[in-house]
Amino acid sequence: MNMEKRESLETIGQVEVIGTLHCDVTQKGDLPRQSGLGAGPSAVIELDRGHPASMLDDLQGFDRIWLISWLDRAQGWKPRVLPPRGGSKRGVLATRAPHRPNPIGLSAVRLDRIEGHRIFIEDHDLLDGTPIIDIKPYLPYSDAHPGSAAGWAEEGWAPHEVVVEELASTQLAWLRQRKVPLEDRALPTLRFRPMPSRGHRVKEMAERPGAYTWCWRTWRIDYRVDSAAHRVSIEAIRSGRADDRGIHEADGPGDGVEIHTEFNQAFQAGS
Repeated sequence: MNMEKRESLETIGQVEVIGTLHCDVTQKGDLPRQSGLGAGPSAVIELDRGHPASMLDDLQGFDRIWLISWLDRAQGWKPRVLPPRGGSKRGVLATRAPHRPNPIGLSAVRLDRIEGHRIFIEDHDLLDGTPIIDIKPYLPYSDAHPGSAAGWAEEGWAPHEVVVEELASTQLAWLRQRKVPLEDRALPTLRFRPMPSRGHRVKEMAERPGAYTWCWRTWRIDYRVDSAAHRVSIEAIRSGRADDRGIHEADGPGDGVEIHTEFNQAFQAGS
């Protein structure tokens, strides 16, 4: 490619934001690493009012849609990055890292419904306020390719069965009634990432090899891992409100002091 042509390709027009995603997730650690894993929260996309709602005609009826987003909180990029599961550094274009030459996100999400300029979705991996630059329908006959090789991402990867034991089941039911999203957002992640890794606040219990505590926001999840059987057993949920996450401000849904106090009283747990 000659230099004259190279220079003409450095920028390609302008990218127009067509809408904004709104949800209650503001911390990237509360999101699944990928959309479509059954662990993502719900959200609504507000189409910019300068665009006609007729743009969305006929989109209802698709189970899934592609969101093309601008990852506005990404800061710079490097040619090689360390994926969350650890191991060796990889070329950035062989990963889904948000920090890339152009911070464009691609998410296959579940479409719930459309109301005027609003698109309600489930199972996404984006933060509140993320700009949306395009939406396309997901087409199973061309977009899904079961059995395709996944390169380095297949190395040592296997989903785990998640078993919730009696105490944890009771505690999760208590939290569910109070709309604390731990069960929907946190536990599915353990199916894919139960071990300590970069950006994942998991600590092995020194006195119990094979047992771990996951620090998820202001909550603590105690569990065991049977690597041979690919099984994660959730033992108990604990409040972590008084330790290394600030005790003066609520970080999100279910992180307030009051809910933790009630939880500790209900289960006679220390904070």
